Amino acid sequence: MGFCVAAVIAFACLVPRTRADDADKPKAAVFPLAGTASDAARDKVGFALRAKLNRDGTYDAIDGPTMSDIAGHPIPLSATADELTKLAADEKPAVLIWGELDGQDVLTLRLKILDLRQTAAEPTSIEKTIAQPTQLRFAVESALETIAGVKPFEHPDESGLTDDPAARALWEKNPDLLPDGDFAAEGHWWALYRSDKYAAPISDSLPDTDKVCIYHLPADASDGKPRNVLAMRLSLDAAQTNGLACISEPFRIEPNTRYRIRFRYRSDGPTLHVFVKGYTAGKDLKGDAKDVENYRRQVPPSGPTDGKWVTVVDDLNPQNPDTPVQTLRVDLYAYMSDGLVMFDDVAVKAVGEQTRKATDDALRPRTTQP
Repeated sequence: MGFCVAAVIAFACLVPRTRADDADKPKAAVFPLAGTASDAARDKVGFALRAKLNRDGTYDAIDGPTMSDIAGHPIPLSATADELTKLAADEKPAVLIWGELDGQDVLTLRLKILDLRQTAAEPTSIEKTIAQPTQLRFAVESALETIAGVKPFEHPDESGLTDDPAARALWEKNPDLLPDGDFAAEGHWWALYRSDKYAAPISDSLPDTDKVCIYHLPADASDGKPRNVLAMRLSLDAAQTNGLACISEPFRIEPNTRYRIRFRYRSDGPTLHVFVKGYTAGKDLKGDAKDVENYRRQVPPSGPTDGKWVTVVDDLNPQNPDTPVQTLRVDLYAYMSDGLVMFDDVAVKAVGEQTRKATDDALRPRTTQP
């Protein structure tokens, strides 16, 4: 997959730690990954998991050489918790992480994560697709955020909402750049679930389990108007592994411009992680023209709404220190719990000059380490 070791080290943002500090923390054991991916790719994903855990600071990730000695060989997904607990008994880990990385150009990461402190707990199963090097970071972060005590990973190239009068005036004045944010037609939003990708169809019925559709919502108590909304229905299996997503068509943006996303949603269980992804013109591994992801803004997560429609507003400063961000796509993503989610009135508009310049080490490798 051609992941750059320097880039992986950079995004980890390791902070020097002392063994005295580590002695007070529960340990996490990341076993060598099995699978059909190259040894280098598997090693880099394992390194990323340990580095991100150490960056968070809640756990002390047992170092890679020690884990290699403990395991003796890559540990397959089929390994049992009892087997791994015995292998790592001398280190006394509180959390076990093992799994497989398969593929070459496009990788599939399958992990099991088990907190041994929870009585009769079952491993959490996670599956992520990694099609581009930049996606490694987000796959690792979302997996680790399922562990008790691990805080959501923040990206320092962003600031939150800057709701000044000038920005509000520009929001009212400027056009909506997002194609079909009111879900009026088919062909503008694409549902993504594991290997499935399809245009969200218009329907008079709510979607089946683990499906997405543009639902013709009858008049409800919120405003009494019938309208189209984007609806997702998640099973517990989908919610705890891949999640369910629907991504918009790309739309062009201008440099050095701040943008604002606003949408309404209603959830009876699932948690949202809405993303705004940025792309630049590039080439795929075969040399063919392809838009390459070089920016990602994660809107702060939102949970169940108790039957109410909730409005979310967030600002973004699309940029990458090394390549221009030329287009954006909105990725509506739900996970964590099973249930139904509906989205309405999604809009993206320009609201002034950028308020933050990118300094995120995940986007540009550093030449020195702290």
